Parts: sequence; structure tokens; C-alpha cells
Amino acid sequence: MFYELFLRSFADGNGDGIGDFKGATEKLDYLAELGITGIWLLPIMKSPSYHGYTVSDFYSVNPAYGTLEDAKVFLERAHTKGMKVILDMPLNHTAITHPWFLKALSGDNRHRSKYLWLEKPEWLKARRPWDNQKVWSKLNGEYYYALFGPGSPDLNYENPELREEAKRILSFWLSLGFDGFRFDAAKHIFDFSKETGKCEYQHERNIAFWKDLTEHCRKINPDAVFVSEVWDDPDIVDLYSTVFGIGFNFPLAYAIKENILVLNPGKLAEALYHVMNRYFGDEILYASGTFLTNHDMTRLLSYMKGDESKALLAFSVLTTLPGIPFIYYGEELGMKGEYNEFANEAQLEPFPWFELGSGPWQTEWKAFASNPPFSGLSYEVQGLTIHSYFSRVKNILHFRKKNSWIGNCKILEIKVKNNVLFLAVEVKGETTLFVHNFNPKAVILEKQGHATLINGELSEFENSISLERMSSAMIK
Repeated sequence: MFYELFLRSFADGNGDGIGDFKGATEKLDYLAELGITGIWLLPIMKSPSYHGYTVSDFYSVNPAYGTLEDAKVFLERAHTKGMKVILDMPLNHTAITHPWFLKALSGDNRHRSKYLWLEKPEWLKARRPWDNQKVWSKLNGEYYYALFGPGSPDLNYENPELREEAKRILSFWLSLGFDGFRFDAAKHIFDFSKETGKCEYQHERNIAFWKDLTEHCRKINPDAVFVSEVWDDPDIVDLYSTVFGIGFNFPLAYAIKENILVLNPGKLAEALYHVMNRYFGDEILYASGTFLTNHDMTRLLSYMKGDESKALLAFSVLTTLPGIPFIYYGEELGMKGEYNEFANEAQLEPFPWFELGSGPWQTEWKAFASNPPFSGLSYEVQGLTIHSYFSRVKNILHFRKKNSWIGNCKILEIKVKNNVLFLAVEVKGETTLFVHNFNPKAVILEKQGHATLINGELSEFENSISLERMSSAMIK
């Protein structure tokens, strides 16, 4: 299981209010307590933005986070605890403060060729596919292509020199000790057609690009981990994920949340057949990166309108599906936050270690808004309470870690009866049944084997099992 960690918000090791490597190193035991075996670090490179996705130097650590040596110590400590660490790598674009872009603006042709510049006036009509926003930005009288906004000029990977530079960047971080990468905006490397003057995803070219880079990395570390961010339909996700090895399953995240919110297990079962179809066969070409939320989404409890029982049911369903689970930092505490495309700080708030909102390791780079002090949310309070939301999420995660075989299981059948979701899976010829009760009251099930509680309440009798409302169990 991977933990998506935003360094700025997690743990402050030097008292300046900003999370850093020293703080995160001291809190590795906390992640081990959760059962985490992998860490996905959001971008750590030098950047003018708080989130780090606009990079101004691909070879340095943001000074607020520490030094390269601090990063190396963090990696070494994580490895001693059996955790792999992957780095979020936004290679699609740079910051406008990157030296390459500044030199390009000054007329340096070598660096100009690293970006896309307006060649025909009609190209200005191009719009982003998902929200119809313009893609060309103007600075110093020149238009440059910036799909994700004026502060993020896209790189031009038709330039062979730039492709080699990308390989050097990846080599640098692998040599430091990172175990791989989560590649941001993987389908956007080639997404503007000079022939049509429109934004068009060129999937074949993108896949060839990523195949070249991942093969290069595997020569350095044959066991390197790669995760693709391709926010698209399952068929498109499949195309990219077979190259990377792990692909985020966005349709699954939506299917689980949307149908648990309205307590519709029938619709969820239909969706699972579609979004998890690769796990019904004998050959699995890549692992599904399963998750409920990330930094580009509304947090789980906010999505569930504060209903903890629905959020816990979502965690239970997630952890009983094959693939590799990714948990967004703070979701184990029930942090809240509504996603806003233009100001997404709400779901990147400081991790609440203490009820006061201050104390050792507490980050304070921004004010608490969605997760205020004295709300009972903090680890200080929940960590000491047996039946807290945190304790129940931790139990679910521990169940998954103990039953790690689930990640590679084959799905045999998904069905719904009397508002109960049944998921039958198989590993090495042994069949296991997962049961999720969507009812507002307990259900009595025929006893077909030993039952293990995942979340909620369970009673076993001689010939039957009573599974309480919104509870989940494993039967084998």
C-alpha cells in the first residue's frame, strides 16, 4: 500500500512551519503503524508554486524541504522500514521561472526549441478538451503553449536533446535512492497537433515516449516502480499502464464513491465489471493503482457529506479489490476539503497532529480551514481512542496488509443480493468471498466458511453469520 504524502503539510522538522524531509523522516514510524509499504512523494523539486508541479530546477530540492542529503537520509530510513519511495515527476512542463524558459524568452534558439511557440494565428482558437479554456499564453509579446495555465509552459519533446535531458533527470533521482516515479499528466506529452491546430491526444507517440524513458530507467534499476496518471476511460488507461506497470484507476475511484454515497450496490457491481475487467482473466498485464481520493479531488468525508459509515465502507470495498491501494495523506483521520480547480489548497491542508493545531512537528504553512483545531480530528485525540475513525481505518489497512495476496487475485464473480455486495475471488485455486452490507440494518447470511471482520460488527452462529449495517467481512 502506498501513501500519497505532501511534504509541505506533513511534518515540520526545523520549526519554520513548513513540512520537510527531517520531519517526514521522524514520522516514518507513524506510516509503518498504518501498515504502509510505499510512499508517493508529491513534487519536491525547486518550484515557485506551493504544490510543486511547476518546476524551476529538476536537479534540486525545494530549500523549504531541506537538502539533497536530507532527502537521501529519508530514503535510507524508509528503506530500512521496508518502504519503497516513488517521486512525482511533472515532466510535461516547467515553471515560467525555469532558466530554460527565461533563456528562450531572451531569444536563445537552443532553449526556444524546448517549448512550443505560436506559428499560425488560427492556433489561438485551440481549447482544452475538458473545460474549453484557452491553451496559448502571452508573455513579452510572444505566445507559448501552456495547457495547464500561463505559469506552466509545456515542453516540446519533439526536441531530441530534451528527451535525453529527461533521461538524465530520471537517472539523477534514481541514483539518489528513489525507487521509481509517478508520472504526472502522462497523456499530455504530445497533445497539440500542428496539422489541425487543435488539442488532440496523440496516444501512440506518448506511449513510445514513455516506453523509451521507462526502459532507460530499468537499465539503472530493473525493479523500478512506475505509475501513470492517465485520467481517462479504462481502455485508454490500459494502453499506458501496460508500459508503466501500474496505472491509476480513476473510473474505479468514481464508481466506489458515487455508488456508496447513494447506497446502490447494484450499480457498483455493474461498474466493477467494467473498470476491473482486467482482473477477470488469467493474465494480468499491469497492476491497477486503486484509490479513493488524491490531491486533485474532494476528500472522502467531504464527498460522503460527513457520513463516516459510508467512508469506511468505501475503504473496505477498496481494500478487498485486486491492485495496489494508494491512500491520500490525512484520509485515515477523516480530513475534509472540497476540490477547487483554481485554488486547491483546501485538500492540501496541514496534517493535524495536535488538537491545538500547534506543537512539535505540526506544519503551519497555511491556516486550518476545513480541518480546524478542537474538532476531535487530530491524531493526538484519535490515536488514543479504540473506536475512533482513525482506528477503524487503520484496522482496515492492517487487514489488507495481512492479506496482501488480494492484490494479485482473480475476480470470479460480483453479485448483489438483498442489498449486499458479494465479491468472489481466487488465488492459487483457493476461493475467497468478500461481503459488504449496504443495508441500514444487520443481515443474516448462510455460513459458508470462517468469517473475518474487516470493518463494523459481526456475529457468528453455528449455521449463519450476522453482519451489521455498513459492515464488511471476508469468508473463506
